[in-house]
Amino acid sequence: MSHPQEQQLASVISALMTPVFERQLVAWFESCIPIDNVTILAYVGDGRPKCLFAHSKEKSVHASFDSAYCTGIYLLDPFFVVDRAGACSGLYRLEDIVPDCFSLSDYYLKYYRDTNILDEMTYLVRISADVSIHICLGRDTSSGRKFVTAEWENALKIQPVVAALAARHWSDLAVVQDGGGRDGEDAMTEFWDQFRKTYGVVLTARQSQTALLIVRGHSSSSIARLMGVSVQTVKVFRKQIHMRCSISSQAELFAMMMPILVKLGGR
Repeated sequence: MSHPQEQQLASVISALMTPVFERQLVAWFESCIPIDNVTILAYVGDGRPKCLFAHSKEKSVHASFDSAYCTGIYLLDPFFVVDRAGACSGLYRLEDIVPDCFSLSDYYLKYYRDTNILDEMTYLVRISADVSIHICLGRDTSSGRKFVTAEWENALKIQPVVAALAARHWSDLAVVQDGGGRDGEDAMTEFWDQFRKTYGVVLTARQSQTALLIVRGHSSSSIARLMGVSVQTVKVFRKQIHMRCSISSQAELFAMMMPILVKLGGR
């Protein structure tokens, strides 16, 4: 790191466990990597994400954060999906984890597109088994450019330091979490149980898996690869889902699922 970056890092360390830590952390990031926006989230158990800090040059980045993202659509966020799939602490690029039809997904069309974010990379830091921190660094229309390889490499170099700082500063989140949160499988079981009670519709395990992948933005070929079946089989699952739910489009499926996602996300 250059001398100014070292000085800024010293300021971050000095600010640990104080109210100015987040701002010092962002200043350090900006000395290492040009960024347009930062969002720091805490996921504790199965509750809604808690925003620990948000900063952006472009107002639209966080315009619908509280009203849309935190009320349930975060459950479709690719970074959240990676987290709940058990990914290790590390740095993740949006382009590496999005489904193949991300720009056609409900998450993108109903939320992400309106943020005007062009690119993201997120430090995922596991504080404990039930607590994780997401430090999201973004580029948006205020700069009009995505991260380049050299910037990604710089961000990757400081990942161990970021993880150590986050684990120290937010260590109290692990203390207040008493465990006992539902794991991913239990959460999905409850979701489909609520779906059945709400609409009187029962989907098989394969149909349920297909439906969730559809609203997350995966194409039939991507779903086939993830499920280990043929594309034709996925098309059959899609047709069965439409028949059982009495719908004819992905948008209608999303409209059925979203109220339950919001309900469960608020717990």
